[in-house]
Amino acid sequence: MFMTDAYGLAPGATTARETYEAEFRWGSQWQGVYANGLIDAATVDSGNTPTNQLRPGLLLGQILATGKYTQYSATATNGSEVASAVLLEAFSTQDFSTSVGHDIFYSVLVGGPVQASKLLGLDNMARQQMDKFMFDDIGNLQGNHWFPWKRFQTKIANYTIVATDNMTMFDDTGTTGTVILTLPAIANGYFFGIRTTASSILRIASAEGSNMVGTTLTQSTASITAIGGVVYVYSNAAATKWIVEQHGTQTITMA
Repeated sequence: MFMTDAYGLAPGATTARETYEAEFRWGSQWQGVYANGLIDAATVDSGNTPTNQLRPGLLLGQILATGKYTQYSATATNGSEVASAVLLEAFSTQDFSTSVGHDIFYSVLVGGPVQASKLLGLDNMARQQMDKFMFDDIGNLQGNHWFPWKRFQTKIANYTIVATDNMTMFDDTGTTGTVILTLPAIANGYFFGIRTTASSILRIASAEGSNMVGTTLTQSTASITAIGGVVYVYSNAAATKWIVEQHGTQTITMA
């Protein structure tokens, strides 16, 4: 009996679709942590031909709005800039009888031993995000968050930070006017970075009012007015105060 794990292909003797010499796992497969995942129909494997043929080992991120997985991209802004899973098997996102793309429901790897050199799309940022994975090249830029930020986001217009932005570093590259970043409803466990990279005003605002602590006073806003200003913003354990901690070279104005 002939079998195939390539989605949409009937069993039988055909030309090879993918090779498994580049198996991306190491150690026992039972050490893996798996989750059910819906692979978005628009997912592509940019290193393959055609790109709708997805190879095992492809890094995936999860789209925040839909919960679907798609290819990881460090420059994305929809949630897939956070590497959170690895594709286990070869798939085509197109129906085998048509050229129409379809979402694919299958298990994905969300933790366990992996070979860094065999993962498709791995970069240093992804390593830091993959804290549930164990890389085989121990000592070579290991993961587990030596870097504090899981993602970077540029905002050139007013924006309300949401819970899923936790552990994000924001900047205002390209803006020419004032940008206001409004913090989410206060809760403990939040940690944000905010940096000015443009000659403009970057303002941080509290949704609750005067509960931002930056000096000896409690204020409702903090402003960075020159390039080089950096603050870390996090809540206290009681979730009553936002702590604004200066890390850059520019003075932070509280108001």
